[in-house]
Amino acid sequence: MKILQTILLVLLFYFNLYSQILISPYIVYTDEKNKVNNFIVQNESNDNYEVSVSFTFGYPVSDSSGQIVMKYFDNDSSQTYSINDYIRAFPKKFILPPKKRQVIRLTIKAPDTLPSGTYWTRIVTSAVPYSEHIDTMHRGITARIKFVLNQVTTCLYRVGNAESGVKISDYKINSDTNGTQLIINLERVGNSPFIGNLIFKIKDEKGNVVKEFSEYIPLYFNLMKKIQIDRSNFEKGKKYFINVTAVNTEKEDIPESTLKITSLPNEQIPFEISNK
Repeated sequence: MKILQTILLVLLFYFNLYSQILISPYIVYTDEKNKVNNFIVQNESNDNYEVSVSFTFGYPVSDSSGQIVMKYFDNDSSQTYSINDYIRAFPKKFILPPKKRQVIRLTIKAPDTLPSGTYWTRIVTSAVPYSEHIDTMHRGITARIKFVLNQVTTCLYRVGNAESGVKISDYKINSDTNGTQLIINLERVGNSPFIGNLIFKIKDEKGNVVKEFSEYIPLYFNLMKKIQIDRSNFEKGKKYFINVTAVNTEKEDIPESTLKITSLPNEQIPFEISNK
């Protein structure tokens, strides 16, 4: 029981910390003509926090079951689309007082020889409660646990003609007593990530929309996406069709850069609710 209470207290502290340190925006846009942009770290708590900024390269990947996770790379320089060697943050480490915010300036010093496309890095903003140094020789040694909150956001850097799109290269429908799963293979089109939503409309044979929902999809390369379909509104033995469309949701905030959307899926996938 004491262990459970300790875990609950730790989780409560963690989520409280997460809600106190705010970061905006979640995507910072830069390009070859606008190599400087900012993001903001805000302290909503009543305590001082020590904040540091670092960078790592990564992107979402999927396993054979369609589960999506982030994959990070230790050797960023070997990755074609990484800007870790070119990006700097100012300030990189600082103390953030209560109810204050700090503007972080990001600068990109990339060579002019990069091919057209979009490059990126993950911004890791680490925050830990700040405490003054204590002289343990006179006051005794005490054990303290420091909770470090790492919030990961994104910086994109565009060069030349950036094009993006997505298409469905393959799909599969699985139905059993637990429900229906749509597994789709998504393929990135163009030289840039596709960041947006997949819109799913499930229609009956008469074209009536039975169910509609959306799924966020950050498509940096190819992904296998698993969609769980709730069958509570469907009749057994009837045929239905899933219409899949994609909507780009990027919010441009750099005037010189434009992203051309080259291809979007508009697939109609048939499936049937089994009588079993």
